[in-house]
Amino acid sequence: MTNRLELHGYQSLQVLRSRDLEETRKLVADVFCEHRLQAGSSEHLNYQHSYLSTGRLSFSQIRYGAEVNIQPETLDSFYLIQLPVAGHDTLRICGREQHSDHRHGSVHGPDESLEMNWSSDCRKLVVRIEREALELHASSLYGQVIQRPLRFYSGMNLDHPACAAWRNTARHIFGELQRSPQLFEMSLIRTQFEQTLMTALLSWQPHNLLDESQQMVPRVLPRHVKLAADYMQANPEDNITVECLVAISGVSGRTLFAGFAKFMGMSPMRYLRDVRLDRVHQDLLDPCKPRSVTQVATRWGFYQLGRMASDYRKRFGESPRETLARSGLKY
Repeated sequence: MTNRLELHGYQSLQVLRSRDLEETRKLVADVFCEHRLQAGSSEHLNYQHSYLSTGRLSFSQIRYGAEVNIQPETLDSFYLIQLPVAGHDTLRICGREQHSDHRHGSVHGPDESLEMNWSSDCRKLVVRIEREALELHASSLYGQVIQRPLRFYSGMNLDHPACAAWRNTARHIFGELQRSPQLFEMSLIRTQFEQTLMTALLSWQPHNLLDESQQMVPRVLPRHVKLAADYMQANPEDNITVECLVAISGVSGRTLFAGFAKFMGMSPMRYLRDVRLDRVHQDLLDPCKPRSVTQVATRWGFYQLGRMASDYRKRFGESPRETLARSGLKY
């Protein structure tokens, strides 16, 4: 397998289009790998592909506009997460048939054979994660050298809140990359997004290392990360700033951010936001707390309610209103 495109750094959005079968095959091979492409009705082929890369990850929004059969060469350098937005795909992974649609994604790993049959209306968000990056992250996350290949369960149930949250996070990152490309020229920001998706995938999608990880001794957080995290857990209602966390942890902001990215998979302020979202979630389920989403949200420092509701859904798989309804209260 030969990858035509080296993915070493951030690459801004590319938009690829073609109505020619062979040209389409070559364009897709440049992004992924060599493969065989056949179309059931090549005269109607209308390939459209929006693509960008952070370095360790790449995102593709892709459609062919015709029924196609795709047979890639065996992947050896990356993992592929495919999330249909419309239409459907019938895959064969290591000889096993699997259906994929807006409720059923797929995770494909290195050294696993793959064949795909896209419907004419099939459109997907495809996330590519470099093998070396994901396996190194798994090793760091579990605190041990990975002794055997990392293999995921191939089906991703997008009705499950955790999987839906992963998909929504991937969509959000892809959207932010397109809207604000200048932000992602900073490696620190790119790393935070990459770590978030890799950590969530390893935590939520079943794979062969999970049983082993349950027997591993949990990693001890560096003192400065633990000090900052403990403070945020204990005082989420305070006006916490980066300067405050730097003073508490006793290290520079750069060191603090690097520590959170490595051990938490996110920035300190993202960690604080998640802590506060957890408090919102708890309050909405508590009949003794305020009976309004707005009251609860503002109590925990959320004033952009639309953005809060979006982040809340990504984290818990439902809206604040739905949580409140489950608690038996009125909105």
